[in-house]
Amino acid sequence: MIPALRYRHSARGFTLIELMTVLVIAAIVITIGLPDMREFVADQRVRTVTSDIMAEIAFARAKAIEHSRRVYFERTGVSWSQGWRIYVDLNNNAAYNAGEELKVFDGFPPGNMYVCSTVGEFAANVIFRPDGRVVRTSAVGANDGIFVVDLMADGVLANNKIRGVLFGVSGRATIVRMNGVAAPC
Repeated sequence: MIPALRYRHSARGFTLIELMTVLVIAAIVITIGLPDMREFVADQRVRTVTSDIMAEIAFARAKAIEHSRRVYFERTGVSWSQGWRIYVDLNNNAAYNAGEELKVFDGFPPGNMYVCSTVGEFAANVIFRPDGRVVRTSAVGANDGIFVVDLMADGVLANNKIRGVLFGVSGRATIVRMNGVAAPC
């Protein structure tokens, strides 16, 4: 008879040395990538809030044209960061009254990020005329608008994340990126 062939079964899995090598490499990659991730997250926060503000401004402008009345995009607290509301001024008294509200935003958690304006007229509200243009009493400047600023809490000017919603004469708004500069307001 032919002797039966024996097959040797080897153990499956990783050795301790292989596992430790992978963990060390993963730790190095995470350590190198983590600071960049913090800046990425801050940039995304600023981008998201700026996009939300831009959408609200477009909504307010469209409603002003639709209703043929002034529409107010107005902060609800002492700063824009605490929230805002959009309302149609139905009785033309330049103030919010019950029943005029179209939309409300409650704000976002406090931290290093804030929303501000470089123009006194936009400190409390932005008013859209029935033709969609922004109500202005002063000349239009190059950096007139509302800014979202994240100072990154490290004190390094180059790390600041800033985006602005700037208004043109026609009432149209555009977003500009201004990272790495001093906060405009």
